[in-house]
Amino acid sequence: MAVPAVLAASQCDEWSPCYREGYCNSSAMFCMWGLCDSTQSYNSTSCWQPETCTTQTVDFTSSSDAISINSYKGNPADNAFVSVFDPDYSSVANGNLVLSMKYDAAQNKGFGATVDASHTFLYGKATARVKTASVAPGVVSSFIFRSDVTGDEIDFEWVGKSPAQVQTNFYYRNVLNYQQMIPHTMADTSADFHDYSFEWSKDKIVWSVDGTAIRTLNRADTYNAATNTYAFPDTRGRVAFSIWDGGNSGAQGTADWAGTPTPWSASTVYSMYVDSVTIECSGSDAASSSPAGGDQPSATDGGEPGSTNAGTDGSGSPTDTPSQQKCIPRPTIVY
Repeated sequence: MAVPAVLAASQCDEWSPCYREGYCNSSAMFCMWGLCDSTQSYNSTSCWQPETCTTQTVDFTSSSDAISINSYKGNPADNAFVSVFDPDYSSVANGNLVLSMKYDAAQNKGFGATVDASHTFLYGKATARVKTASVAPGVVSSFIFRSDVTGDEIDFEWVGKSPAQVQTNFYYRNVLNYQQMIPHTMADTSADFHDYSFEWSKDKIVWSVDGTAIRTLNRADTYNAATNTYAFPDTRGRVAFSIWDGGNSGAQGTADWAGTPTPWSASTVYSMYVDSVTIECSGSDAASSSPAGGDQPSATDGGEPGSTNAGTDGSGSPTDTPSQQKCIPRPTIVY
């Protein structure tokens, strides 16, 4: 078997082959598809391949349904969701995925949680039964699809200043057009669970609440004659949930949107709850089901919204220093 050559632009070595935002490592936080930069990693097979979409319902009755990315070994059949922040303020409790936000005195704002699906998704239907954290101004809860590779996104978002409202939006290639947001008035979203769905095909996206469609976006209506493009999400990504502090974000537009200031005391905790998630994959979703690294030889053969919550939306860059641990390719997965 031919050994892939070391990339000319590689910033990494065989011991920590996966590159992400200035750092090299061998863990899932650096090697997962969508997080790993394949252009600066050790070689062409260092980054894990995208995982096949799998039709499934996750009801969060097992603690293994969602784990810290620091513990994730790369098999989505073992863990349906991974929490990507450290410290990790997500948990599985009482049959729910719980995402919490606590006060960070050093930043004078809340430190939240983001939980990503371990499988990728390209067309199909995603349904989540959610009770939001819209109990105070500034608290933002979300259920989204996002591609960290292209910036395509499909959103349900809830802001604390409007608990009886859900907002829908979409983004194409990371262009943040807030004018595309459409709100929908409903019962208090923090008082009870509701089913939120988006059904996504090559031609349209339909957002629904409790089985009733509240918005339809047709691809044909997104055509931009000036650029000869359809500004319609059409690339692979992951379903995700998050909670973050919009009221104390430091960005005035975000604060006005979410409500401000976010009320905090040393003991305040805000939480959103996900009772279940159902993913129904489209027949056209044919991602590679190769394990991480594909046929990668061993290292000895030469083969808006990270770990810090640094961003205003609760996202951040990894700050782990490279560990001197051999990269162990993800095990072969049988679906």
